[in-house]
Amino acid sequence: MGKEQFEAARKAEAGYHSNFYQNNELFADGTWMARPMPMVMEMLERLLAHQSELRVLDLGCGVGRHTIPIAQRLQQTNSEVIGVDLLDEAVEGLRKYAKKYQVDHMVKAEKADVEHYDIRPNIFDFIAACSCLEHVSDENAFLEALNRLQAGTRTGGIHCITMSTSVEEQEIRTGRRIEPLIELNLSTAKATQLLEEAYAGWNILLQEHVTQTIEEEKYDEPTQFRCELLRFAVQKQ
Repeated sequence: MGKEQFEAARKAEAGYHSNFYQNNELFADGTWMARPMPMVMEMLERLLAHQSELRVLDLGCGVGRHTIPIAQRLQQTNSEVIGVDLLDEAVEGLRKYAKKYQVDHMVKAEKADVEHYDIRPNIFDFIAACSCLEHVSDENAFLEALNRLQAGTRTGGIHCITMSTSVEEQEIRTGRRIEPLIELNLSTAKATQLLEEAYAGWNILLQEHVTQTIEEEKYDEPTQFRCELLRFAVQKQ
């Protein structure tokens, strides 16, 4: 993807999410923010079976779909949950919901681009990167981000990654297919291969993909977003 296409994709995604956060409450029924992904909470429980205090990073956190439930689950412990997002609306929303759900004492919201987010070595026990790594500029940036996440994870730590792969989009009214405006549109097979190679030596806890369809208002015409949602969970040995 060229620079101009990348900037167009980034602008379209930012516009869609900004509008969505302004018009929908966190955990609102009928939205993709209605509840956290079961995979994320299940992997959190896996860690809590062996330790009670965690340092957590939620990349591409939005307004807190996972950050808030994670913090609620850890509320009685001396844990810290950091949520990172590029959008002002997301960061401000996360701070608002952290106060609303009384977990602001343990939630830290940071504005940053996932592609360039710096992580100190061996600091996190749990990292969720849900629907954010497909928004980096290219494969090299994707692999570099994974390297930073791995270096920042303690032994025994878990990564939960979901990615939209093999993305297709079409106008709902006309059925016309359009070129997807997504920064890194990997095929499911390619994304799986890159993850398996990058996480060689880690213990794979979950690896699957499911078809997902979402109606979006990202362009002039409402569209249907279709993809294979790749779910990948691994533990550092």
